[in-house]
Amino acid sequence: MAQDGSEDRNAMSFPELVSWGWRITPPTHKNATNLLIHLFAVPLFVIGNVLVIAGIVFNSWFLLAAPLCIVVSLALQKFGHSLEQTQAPAFLSPRDFLRRMYAEQFCNFWRFLPSGQWQASFKARDESA
Repeated sequence: MAQDGSEDRNAMSFPELVSWGWRITPPTHKNATNLLIHLFAVPLFVIGNVLVIAGIVFNSWFLLAAPLCIVVSLALQKFGHSLEQTQAPAFLSPRDFLRRMYAEQFCNFWRFLPSGQWQASFKARDESA
């Protein structure tokens, strides 16, 4: 535990971090606009990372588009998360930021979407309107 009583994410293994992130995903992803932004922004982040690898392995021109995809994705998600009533815990450090980004973008979003929780969050928004 950290001094403030929260879990020390810097000390967690990556699987523990993914598990922790999975627990906080539904309550911090309830706003309809944020949910829709994630449908576009998370795949864009993944594409940006694939372009980094493609740029290193195949053609350096891919390295021009890669950071743009990643930065646009993160900016969109930051905006989307600002619309949420329940905010995700603040980042503890640059390491926490990187690990949480990769846990959300490559693990938890892809569980959230097909599990039905994305749809349930979106539907709950419709029923409460």
